[in-house]
Amino acid sequence: MTFSIVGRDPNTGMLGVAVATRYWAVGARVPYVKAQIAVIAVQAYAQPYLGYDALRLMTEQKLTGPEALAAVLAADPGRDWRQALLIDAEGRIAAHTGIETEPWSGHFIGQECAAGGNMLVGAATAEAMIEFFESHPDLELPSRLVQALQAGHAQGGDRRGQQSAAVYVTHLQDAPYVDLRIDDHPTAVAELRRLLDAVNNDGLAISRRFAAGRESPPLSEYQAHKARLREKGLA
Repeated sequence: MTFSIVGRDPNTGMLGVAVATRYWAVGARVPYVKAQIAVIAVQAYAQPYLGYDALRLMTEQKLTGPEALAAVLAADPGRDWRQALLIDAEGRIAAHTGIETEPWSGHFIGQECAAGGNMLVGAATAEAMIEFFESHPDLELPSRLVQALQAGHAQGGDRRGQQSAAVYVTHLQDAPYVDLRIDDHPTAVAELRRLLDAVNNDGLAISRRFAAGRESPPLSEYQAHKARLREKGLA
């Protein structure tokens, strides 16, 4: 019912996920990310506590990403209906596709990413996401993930169509580097790309400003931004 990709940039330490589905508000249900710990996508018949509990085990008990995902799945009676993709801050990857997930369902693992989905047109969707991600290491992680998602959609994507899409990336702090959602749109994947491109050009519009620390931008930056808004009649 959903397809997604999780990935890591070993040069910056960023972790993130991009996801799309033919249902509302996928960004509220699939991504679970903690800076410098791990990123997890939980989908199919999604159980949010797989994400919450895996991140808690990694934080509190110092489990690796694969160990934490294995532990929460072992305790989940519905694991055959779940799909989960994980990469931790050290680059360790784990993935699970339950036998009761809707075909086509499955996953692939790359060097710094994992991609998968269920109720897809075919395996080419997940394969295309991996191929794009691994062949574009020059792109910043949010753009790399979203464009990989587009590549997967171009190969068929969700066999029911599209309705929502999201990207969530962390850097050094709990505040997200990028957190964007398209909750209900007939071309949700393209709209996510358009929105990411738009906010990349607005220094105060995107959450990455606080992703590397708690320091607020200088007041002079706010003043300059306000002046630009006034010039456009927006303030």
